[in-house]
Amino acid sequence: MKLKTENIFQVVEVKASPSDIYDLLLDETTHSAFTNKSATIDAREGGNFAFCNNNHQGYFIRLMKNKRIILAWTHRRFPKNHYTIVDLTLERLENGGTRISLNQLGVPESCDGWLTEAWRKTYWEPLEQFVLEEEFSEA
Repeated sequence: MKLKTENIFQVVEVKASPSDIYDLLLDETTHSAFTNKSATIDAREGGNFAFCNNNHQGYFIRLMKNKRIILAWTHRRFPKNHYTIVDLTLERLENGGTRISLNQLGVPESCDGWLTEAWRKTYWEPLEQFVLEEEFSEA
């Protein structure tokens, strides 16, 4: 039986530089700090990760410093051995902040609704708040 899938596309703007956002996403300590959940990160192409108390796992396909992060990504609720591709693009804004574009390909159709909301609640809103509280520069 063929698995029906959807894609998730989101864009968020954050008041921190692309280099700060890149480092926040790939550093275990800061990743855990802004999500308030455990993270294990081997930040190199082919390196493994486990985010959000091991709910998301996978490996890094491509890392382009301060510009792009591409991951093979699965969730504990996904069918066994089903991975999606998560493509995060970081774009510098004129004000020094960052536009983060998320494109997640191959999400099981039964998961796209809650997962779309989970990206907002678990990542983007806490990241925006963390950046404001830590007073990152938009340099």
